[in-house]
Amino acid sequence: MTTVYAPASSANIGPGFDVLGMALSRHSWASDEQVGAEAPCGPDHIARIAYEAAGGREPIWFDFEFAPGRGLGFSASARAAGAVLAFLQAGHDADDAQQHGYEVVAQLEGHGDNAAPAVFGGIHVVAGTVRHRLDAGLPGQIICWVPTTETTPTDENRARMSTMVNRADAVFNLGRMGLLVAALYEGDASLLAQATQDRLHQPERLAAAPNSLAALETALEAGAHAAWLSGSGPTVAIVADPSLADAVVEAMPAGGECLRLELDLAGAGAR
Repeated sequence: MTTVYAPASSANIGPGFDVLGMALSRHSWASDEQVGAEAPCGPDHIARIAYEAAGGREPIWFDFEFAPGRGLGFSASARAAGAVLAFLQAGHDADDAQQHGYEVVAQLEGHGDNAAPAVFGGIHVVAGTVRHRLDAGLPGQIICWVPTTETTPTDENRARMSTMVNRADAVFNLGRMGLLVAALYEGDASLLAQATQDRLHQPERLAAAPNSLAALETALEAGAHAAWLSGSGPTVAIVADPSLADAVVEAMPAGGECLRLELDLAGAGAR
């Protein structure tokens, strides 16, 4: 029996629209023996499609521990689990299975900011076909406020966004992206509040998600280092000093679940 676990992820991370993502300690998994679900994946299941794109042909089963449609990289995680499973079945070692699996997942996803952390773990910056794993972590406790009922289809969310970018907004985001990389490498939590500001995608998305906006503002008011819209939302990702994590969680609005998470450093693999 081979079961491949692949992590959730939080993409964009403030100013890092479509280029920055981190793996989180919630997982989906694909297996060549029954797990969870009573029936194997059908032909239209996203994990099955990725599995077959990677050369897999046997029946597979799929299960997960975080909700789809919440901005936590569900599709990338499912595809990573399926693709890496196929390459492991074909005899590739763990590193090769991830390398080849990433190519499949990135192609199916259309961009790498969720694909890279789902496959490799850690924090990744992606620029076109180039990806780089940052030798860095987040200085603080990761908390995700996940609405219990709302979902945000990524394609519909993107359709609301303007196709034009003001130069001042582009410069604003470039500066924050530089600060964010510095904060991550130096472990400087004092930079995070400013470093996770954004003008390219969050204002329009948060305008359509008032509950998420309220959660983001509440987290900052409660003393969190930073908060941003995870992926296309509606989940809000938060970084807080561990000593304040309880206070931040207690302050968050009703209608959502708070998950205390860690960076997943392993990525997709058999466990």
